[in-house]
Order: sequence, then structure tokens, then C-alpha cells
Amino acid sequence: MHKIMVVEDEAVIAIRLQERLTAMGYHVVGISYSGEEAMKQARHLRPDLVLMDIMIPGKMDGIAVAKWVKSELDIPVIFLTAFSEDKIIERAKQAKPYGYIVKPFQDRELKASVEIALYKKETEKALKEREENFRTLAENANDGILIAVEEGEYVYANQHAAEITGYGVFELLKTTIQDIVHPDDFEKIEETYRHIFAGKKFQRLFETTIVRKDGNEVPIEITSARSIWYGHPAAILIFRDITERVKAKNALQEAHHELELRVKERTKDLEIKTKSLEEMNTAMKVLLKKREEDKIEIEDNVLTNVKELVMPFVDKFRETQLDGQQKTFLSIIESNLDEIISPFTRRLSLEYLNLTPTEIQIANMTKHGNTSKKIAKIMNISPRTVDTHKKNIRRKIGLEGKRANLRSFLLSLH
Repeated sequence: MHKIMVVEDEAVIAIRLQERLTAMGYHVVGISYSGEEAMKQARHLRPDLVLMDIMIPGKMDGIAVAKWVKSELDIPVIFLTAFSEDKIIERAKQAKPYGYIVKPFQDRELKASVEIALYKKETEKALKEREENFRTLAENANDGILIAVEEGEYVYANQHAAEITGYGVFELLKTTIQDIVHPDDFEKIEETYRHIFAGKKFQRLFETTIVRKDGNEVPIEITSARSIWYGHPAAILIFRDITERVKAKNALQEAHHELELRVKERTKDLEIKTKSLEEMNTAMKVLLKKREEDKIEIEDNVLTNVKELVMPFVDKFRETQLDGQQKTFLSIIESNLDEIISPFTRRLSLEYLNLTPTEIQIANMTKHGNTSKKIAKIMNISPRTVDTHKKNIRRKIGLEGKRANLRSFLLSLH
């Protein structure tokens, strides 16, 4: 039951208000007849709502008391008054009331004003809690977070965003995209902004370069999203410093280029040293075969490491109690792992899956559509033995406990 306090210097009206509010299902916790008394009672009783007469005895009128109640106790106020002059209303607005009832009032008007005020307060409380939760998450995030409105002005920045850009948080809020984005990438970012605010399809994940406050350039990865900020369309940018990733990528490219140069130099030496086209072709084939073997070995190592060293822990992590955000991150991890190993799965073979010769034979016959009964007859073993081998095959290829069709999976292997 909501608690309501009445501040009214006319006892008859105060008692009538108490009766009406009680009949409506509210609990009137106190009646005050002056501003000073109202302040003491409000601090002590902590009501959910105050009905405040503007003209009350004491050094402070109802408007002054309402300002204090709102700022100090965060309690909503509805004004009661017999006056409706513009001057009084304009002054009353400064107290940010939740309603304004002109006496004499009707029960219907009173009930509607009280219900709306209480609903508005509950809504504000819920919004405030959500905002506090958002700020807690954002301020503890490992990525930089910026929120911009349509004019390109930043309205929110977390501490990590300030650290990446080299600005203070408040400094960052005074900048625009022109101040941060590298001139070469500005057009791409501006297009993303336009599409976000126009409600069009936009690029959600991309890499770009920013210019820090000290002038240094930093490569970043941005995840963009469309949102609403206090009723206005907004763009959320979540970004991270990828300097180390770019360095590793460049180093890999340089190593690859150096390797290619060495191969070319070696090929040239072979061409100079040998006069026989056959010998040169043989040497080339050896080199190419070695590179192919290295490639296959790397692919097999990647597949093995992901399957045996990573995925078991991903599966165990999925079985723990995860919140929504953790489930999202786990899904992203699995998706990225799939993207990493997908180019290599074409080389997957039955030998790679560590199947025995008998299991390979049964797998091949299953792949060609033979039933367990037919396989048993061909191999001169019992159908039950065939089923046992199939069960072992499913376990080794990762289908144990899953509803996936064994033949369909085997057909997908090259």
C-alpha cells in the first residue's frame, strides 16, 4: 500500500483528503499544517507521495517545501491550491511537481492525479536503476564505449574509451568524430553514422584508425549498433585497441614475403646451377611438395588443437551457469573458432579421426548406404558387432549423444 502525506493548513480539507485517499486504498501516514512541520514529517515518515498546499503558514510556502522534499528526499509532490494564476503556476513549475490540483477538487481528479504521479515515480525509479546498471557494466568493460547522437556529438564515454583515445572522459565528450577518426577513414565512419540514423543497413564490425590526443595513430576494431539515448536516436560504438594484432599480422606478412623471396632465390640458383630441365622440375616438385606437407601439417595441427585442447573446455564452460552476456560471448567464441578451422575441414579424413581398419571399412560401407545387417553379412560378423563399431565411430568423430545422421556426416568428409 502506497504511503501518502498531506500538507494542508485547512483542517476540514485535510481530513476530507485523508478520508478520500483511504477510501481509494492509500495509507495517509501524516497530516502537516505548516512548512516546517511538513519537512520534519517527510524526513521521518518517508512517504511515497506528498499532496502539498501551495499557501501554507510558516517561513516557507508549499513551493519552497516541495523543492526541498524533491531535492533532499526524492519524494514526488502534487500541488493543491485554490489559485491558478500564471505567476503562481510558473513559480510552481520550478519545484518540478508531479501534478497540480485546483481546489475544490473532485474525487476522480484526485485519484487520477495520485495514480499518475505514483506511476511516473515508479517509472523514473526503474529507468534510473537501468541507467545505473548500464553505467556499472560500461565502466567495468574491457572495451571502449562511445555513444553519439545524430549531430555527431558524443553523449557518453567510459573510462576505457578515454584511455584508448588519450583524452579525459569529459574532454572526450567535447570532441566529435572529426577530432578522433583518421582523415583517411573519416568517410567510411561517416557513412556508417548516416546509415545508423537513417535506419538503413550498416556495417556492424570493421577496423579503422583513430588519432589520439597526442597525435599517435591507433588501429581499432569497432562494433557498432543502433540505440536510443534519452528519447533520441543514437549510435553505440564499442571498440578495442588492436595494435598488437596488427603488428602480428604485419610480421606474418613480412615473414611470408621473406619466405617467398627465399624460394625465388633458391629457384633462381637451381636454374643457374642446373642445365637439365628434368632436374629443375624435380627440385621444384620437391619444394612444392614440402610446402604442401607443411600446409597440411599446420592444418592438421590447428584442427587437432581446436578439437582436443579448446572445444572440451568450451563445452564445459557451456554447462556452467551463464548469464545472457556470457552466453553471447561464448556463442561469439564458438562462431570464431568455426571460422578459423572451416578452411581446413575439407582435408578431414577417416584416418585423421583415428579409426581402426575395421571401423574405416564399416564407415565406408555405411557411407555407401549399406545397412548394419548387410555390412554384417559382407564382413561375416554379427549385426550387433557392427552396431558396436558404429557406436565407437560416432564417439570418435564427435557425434556421441547427438541426433546427427552418421551417413550424412561421413558423406560430408572428403
